[in-house]
Amino acid sequence: MSLVNSKGYSRFTRYKLHHFAFWLAYFFFWYFFYNQQLEGGSSFVTAFITISIHGLMVYFNMYFLFSRLFKQRQYISYVVSVVLTVLLASLIWAMALNSLSIITNHAPLRDIWSVRFFTACFASITYSLAITMSLKMVKQWYERERVAENLERINMETELKYLKTQINPHFLFNSLNSLYALTLQKSEKAPELVLKLSEILRYVLYDGSERWVSLEKEISYLQSYLDLEKIRNGDRLNLEFNIKGDPKTKQIAPMLFLTFLENSFKHGINQKAEGGFVKIDMDIEDKHLDFSIENSRPKEKEKRLNGKSGGIGLENIKKRLALLYPDLHKLEIDDDGDNYRVKLNLSLERPI
Repeated sequence: MSLVNSKGYSRFTRYKLHHFAFWLAYFFFWYFFYNQQLEGGSSFVTAFITISIHGLMVYFNMYFLFSRLFKQRQYISYVVSVVLTVLLASLIWAMALNSLSIITNHAPLRDIWSVRFFTACFASITYSLAITMSLKMVKQWYERERVAENLERINMETELKYLKTQINPHFLFNSLNSLYALTLQKSEKAPELVLKLSEILRYVLYDGSERWVSLEKEISYLQSYLDLEKIRNGDRLNLEFNIKGDPKTKQIAPMLFLTFLENSFKHGINQKAEGGFVKIDMDIEDKHLDFSIENSRPKEKEKRLNGKSGGIGLENIKKRLALLYPDLHKLEIDDDGDNYRVKLNLSLERPI
């Protein structure tokens, strides 16, 4: 979590604690400055008068002159107003310190009507204005960054939810087509397919809505889908699913590989008259995962009309990868006409 989105930063700025911290530090600066010249409680009172005048000038500039003139692009009026106000504040400061020096009978503060002292007052107040306006600009920049980050996060979450809503009906549509084909054949495998389909939909409904799931659950979900395809295709399907490494402690975004499996069957195996092969390899290392899937492609004369693809699933997964794993994934797709290959190199670190 960044500084601008932290709870501590929000509370600190909400209760204006940064203002209190600044003026407290500024008070001690002037207190130690005057303490070298004055004795007793005079340095405390003098420092308090100093930061009071500076504070009034700072907030008058920040919340009135800056808002009414500078933001309205009346730059000349703003500069003239600031100069006149600083001159007035310097005069008030000199009069206050002069009165205090008379009351306390401290000689070092009696000679305050000199040009040198008045110039020092003017420069000191101007410095206070400059440093506070700089801090205000920095704070506004941080606030804009926080708003931008929150907006980007909201947009990303919204788009991810939209992409997930595309996956569910897309998958369900393909599965119901398979079930429909078996019921037309009055196959005894239809009940088993319904059971597998219910397991898959349970995962989609509950775990699919989560931001992250265990890789072990995701693999179990993929295995259920492959079991469903085995039921539907029977002996005509040559299937391999090889897993290397330990998935138990790893986490991943849910339903990340489903599209690749669906495409392998829908646009590969399902269109071949004599079946074909699907080979899936998953290599899990410490913080890295290599996933690859390869399937045979039908010949030109074997392609059926229902093999046309709108590319919704593939575009969907590309967008999800770009949002969930920016600069942490590499997707390669190769189609040589006979075989179709997909390779996905993925970092298992949580980027967002």
